Amino acid sequence: MEAPSRERPAPPPANRNLIGKVLAVGGAQVTVGLSSSASAADTARATVGKFLGILSGASVIVGMITEITERPSQEQDTNCRNIAHMDLVGEIKASKAGTSQFQRGVTEYPAIGEAAMLMSERELRLITGESDSKFAHVGMLQQDATIPAHIDVDQLVSKHFAVLGTTGVGKSSGVAILLQRILDERPDLRIFLIDPHNEYGRSFGDKSQVFNPRNLRLPFWLFNFEETIDAFFGRRPGIDEEV
Repeated sequence: MEAPSRERPAPPPANRNLIGKVLAVGGAQVTVGLSSSASAADTARATVGKFLGILSGASVIVGMITEITERPSQEQDTNCRNIAHMDLVGEIKASKAGTSQFQRGVTEYPAIGEAAMLMSERELRLITGESDSKFAHVGMLQQDATIPAHIDVDQLVSKHFAVLGTTGVGKSSGVAILLQRILDERPDLRIFLIDPHNEYGRSFGDKSQVFNPRNLRLPFWLFNFEETIDAFFGRRPGIDEEV
């Protein structure tokens, strides 16, 4: 019995900024071959950190470029000399009401040969969050500085998340902005921030209470016997009679 074949996607619209095609799919990563003609144009530069879209049937599968490499010499193609590795983050699909919506995660992986494109301004706005009362503004999109970036505070505080990056890229500043927006939107929340390097002591004004070794007072009933000995004798061991 022959397995049903996947429906062939419709040809991409002529007005889309196509820059390549899918070469490989594995897990949450996709490899895209970049066409030479597109990569030469300033308006079609595919660089690390940019969103790309893959036209897959009726949806646009969205990924972020994590690496750009040159194709091995044995695989060189005059029309496709560079490849982009991208992590899949979600997809844009039409809702039941007929409007386009972005959702995290992918319901169906792209197929080899499907067209890759740079995202339009409208699609980027769907990815970064519309200007709605449920979203909080945190900055502008690196890919297009005219598009504001938003976060859904309720979704953010109800899940685990991480802010990652090398030294000096602005992780501390980014975390401070996120926490400030969370406090603005949800003043009822209480945030416990461990700050061993004293990076955030002045970031929140009168909204925060800063504890340090000079002003922190703990009741003795909170300590067990060994901790009480350490508090009394400091760094020296206690004499048996004193203990």
